[in-house]
Amino acid sequence: MDDKAHIPYRTAKRFLIELIKNNDFSGDEEIIRLLHSILQDKSCLSYFTAGTMSCIRIDKEARIFLPDYSDQEVKMPCLPKTVFLFFLIHPEGVSFKGMRIHLQELYNIYQMVMKKNIEADKIKRILSNLVDPMSNSIYEVCSIIRNRLLRVVGPSRMEFYDITGKRSGYHHILLDRKLLVVEHEKLRQMMER
Repeated sequence: MDDKAHIPYRTAKRFLIELIKNNDFSGDEEIIRLLHSILQDKSCLSYFTAGTMSCIRIDKEARIFLPDYSDQEVKMPCLPKTVFLFFLIHPEGVSFKGMRIHLQELYNIYQMVMKKNIEADKIKRILSNLVDPMSNSIYEVCSIIRNRLLRVVGPSRMEFYDITGKRSGYHHILLDRKLLVVEHEKLRQMMER
């Protein structure tokens, strides 16, 4: 028999907050063990505690980490990772509609991020679709990035790590670039330009 509760997320959240506020679970060892286990996980802890901003560390393999929130890599498919790194390189911001002029730079980043060889024509098709003003691809990619980051940074600090901007204006990542540690040599050179 399935003993899982089937209730809406908002209802479950409201119940959990009430339980925590009223400490109604104090005698339930199973719940105490579960809460303790959740709070031991740094990525979950970031949702519950306010603290300092984490740096973004990009290692020599172009993997992304937020070490103050979690020891685990922030995993993203190649295209979202390429876009995220591209916007880290451009603190001044870039218009989604004007990304076509950055096609070669996006191509170079994609090649660094890609672990295996892939045909140049295939990469160019993927990136051409991304920068096509008539395509929704950039918005879909930003949604994937947002989802992956939200799991680590939590909603309260998301605005500093997310790609934000007005629909027809410039988009950028607000994070102070002093909090950016880049160990990947080629990416570091691109960021220092």
